[in-house]
Amino acid sequence: MARRPTSIPNDALTRQQLKELERSLGLLSPYIVKEKYRQAADRCRFLDLPTPRVIQELVTTWRVLWRWRK
Repeated sequence: MARRPTSIPNDALTRQQLKELERSLGLLSPYIVKEKYRQAADRCRFLDLPTPRVIQELVTTWRVLWRWRK
């Protein structure tokens, strides 16, 4: 049976950092934000257990793209 990692780094972003990330992504072109989304998705895909920060970046980027879709 596979063992779980003993400690997962808790490098989660704070609410303020998330707001700043969302604001900065909103200022970029849609093409660049799509590339950032692909990069975040690749980091989640290739890690055994993605860190909270990687997941937060993926979700925040997805939210910006979703908002533009409407």
